Amino acid sequence: MKSILRHVTRVFVSSLVAFTFLVGCSTNTIHKQTEPANASSEATSTITLFTPKAPSLIPALYMEQKEASPMFKITKWDTIEQLLAGIQNKEAPLFAAPINVGANLYAKGMPVQLLHVNTWGSMYMISLDPAVNDLSKLENETVYIPGQSGPPDILTKYLLEKKGQGDKVNLAYGAIPDIMQQLAAGTIKHAVLPEPVLSGLRLQVKGKVNEVVDYQKAWQESFGEDLPQTGVFANREWARAHPDEVARFQKSYEKAVQKTNEQPIEILKLAADAFGMPEAALIQAMPKITLIYKDAQAAKPEVERYFKLLLQFAPDSIGGSLPNADFYYGS
Repeated sequence: MKSILRHVTRVFVSSLVAFTFLVGCSTNTIHKQTEPANASSEATSTITLFTPKAPSLIPALYMEQKEASPMFKITKWDTIEQLLAGIQNKEAPLFAAPINVGANLYAKGMPVQLLHVNTWGSMYMISLDPAVNDLSKLENETVYIPGQSGPPDILTKYLLEKKGQGDKVNLAYGAIPDIMQQLAAGTIKHAVLPEPVLSGLRLQVKGKVNEVVDYQKAWQESFGEDLPQTGVFANREWARAHPDEVARFQKSYEKAVQKTNEQPIEILKLAADAFGMPEAALIQAMPKITLIYKDAQAAKPEVERYFKLLLQFAPDSIGGSLPNADFYYGS
């Protein structure tokens, strides 16, 4: 496990942008388990999802709390060590993660399989300078990015190169809390931030935030596709042995995504306490968070296009090669 941990930790840290609710939130678990639940022996009537506080948790909370069904429960991970231990110890058959982290785990020989992608884009380059509304206005300026060599960094470099700005804009790196603090204090002006962290900043600075790049829209302009970011993965052996449970989970999660998009206010009331963020920030963020359910086979072309870009700029971010077909559930 130590060798896997060393390989994956750097990739994981630089991918935390996809898990925005890890920042500034309570570290209490959503449900505290009294003892580990082994995926191979856990009653098939209950499906456990191992998840951080990310946008993908919102539909899961709806599944758990609104449907009031004993078939589904949530436990939480905060660190890469917890995630790796949970997978290896089969503490839960399902886990949520950035899709490039899942690919990296797969490349290291862990039995993970992508079930679906649920979060797309939801990341923005912003400026506190009202005159900056385009990448061309950032010449000789510094943009702060959460995590070096992760998706935010790679995507930013790709867009800057595409616009001919690759050597004209300075990039600096830091943790999201530090970047947020400096933006709020006015000591830096430009950064890349995900939602709903960005909406939290808008509340702090009373809306004085200028959107420079919507990464989802920029990706659509380049490729005519959505930008995949976060998915739910399964333990491959468990999924092979429990196809009915997988189908039930997938159907229920898809329905929850639909309900989240149709009735966000009602569902965000469920989420506010779990995320440890003001309900106002979540409500403001929802129009900027793209939750779309696509099963692994439907999402595969978009995921592979995204992985090819990551492979081009930072091969280690997905484990050095494209995952094989069996990375995608249903192959």
